[in-house]
Amino acid sequence: MPRPEKDINLGGEGKIRVYYSTTTSSEKIRHNCRFLQSLLERKKVHLREDFEPWIPIDIGMDREERNRIFEKAGVRKTPMLFIDDQYVGDYDDVVELDETGELDRLLSYCALKYRNLQTVEEARKVDELLKMQQS
Repeated sequence: MPRPEKDINLGGEGKIRVYYSTTTSSEKIRHNCRFLQSLLERKKVHLREDFEPWIPIDIGMDREERNRIFEKAGVRKTPMLFIDDQYVGDYDDVVELDETGELDRLLSYCALKYRNLQTVEEARKVDELLKMQQS
């Protein structure tokens, strides 16, 4: 698998974005889109201020922008989840992250950053406080 290019800025800092294909003929990709949407809706991601509506990667997007997204992700497999302008993974990756609890941590971090917590250290401290409150 190619290495993701972290230095490419897609303008998604502090945001949750999903890129998807509207023209795919692959039933697996369409299935993954539906199930990723369902997973994110169960987590109420679609109601958050830092969530941007799903972004079609094939219609209305020029080739250069699409290639920047693929280059940043290091893959061409959709749907693609980005949190805080960093590639998180495709559907299978996101399901695995959800099963380990890592997806919730990433979503919490993004929410904190969106609320203008400036440093990762601040976000980690708040994350620890939230964990302690839930215990």
